[in-house]
Amino acid sequence: MELINCHDCERSVSFSAANCPHCGSAEPAGPYRHNRKEVRRHRIEDKNDRTLIATTVVLGVIGAFYGVETSSSILGALIAGLWYGFVGVAIGAPLAFAINITRNWR
Repeated sequence: MELINCHDCERSVSFSAANCPHCGSAEPAGPYRHNRKEVRRHRIEDKNDRTLIATTVVLGVIGAFYGVETSSSILGALIAGLWYGFVGVAIGAPLAFAINITRNWR
């Protein structure tokens, strides 16, 4: 049984203990520290999420504006805007996915 010093009260506690018996700390070994590779991976995943959302929304809005501008009637503008917006989203999501895949190649 390995003994470590509690991160909060500095008294001896078992490494496998869920809580410190002296101070009740929920993390007697201290907070988990990510290594550089894990931090880099989390940053890439966060950036991938933002890229996916932004690309999909931008292409969807561009498609909707194109549909509205090319139509002559109000009903036609509504239908065309929805259709071209959907096409923009259908193109944007795979495009963003392809961009995100290339980030993992480094």
